Amino acid sequence: MKVHLNQEIAYQEASFATSDTEQTYQEMLAFLDKQTVGAEGCIALSSTLQPLFCGVQESPDEATRSAVEQALVLPKVDSAYQIGIGTYTVSQFAPPKTIEEIKQYIPQLVDGPNRIHLRLIKENTLTIIAQVWISS
Repeated sequence: MKVHLNQEIAYQEASFATSDTEQTYQEMLAFLDKQTVGAEGCIALSSTLQPLFCGVQESPDEATRSAVEQALVLPKVDSAYQIGIGTYTVSQFAPPKTIEEIKQYIPQLVDGPNRIHLRLIKENTLTIIAQVWISS
């Protein structure tokens, strides 16, 4: 699906980020498992699946949630990393057991996008969803 982002999605650097992609992915899943509904994380990856950044975002409060539902502009947040404004091709799926398994959701992996955003979102108390965002 195509998504046009009108405002950046901001993340704070995760304390558990490492240069090992698989370890970072597993740490992110464990972190989100303990968080409240709505919390999310983002691992920015190179086209060779090397981690460029790992960040987290707390669950939004009711005012923020309402503003998002109404497509209102949110206040700018100081952050270590953002998914920038633009158009993205987005795939959504259940988080795979390993980071290697996300390759099937990324077209043209070798010569493809220079930045892949893997978003992991705590959808409800038992479910985390994964999304791959690639700039179009």
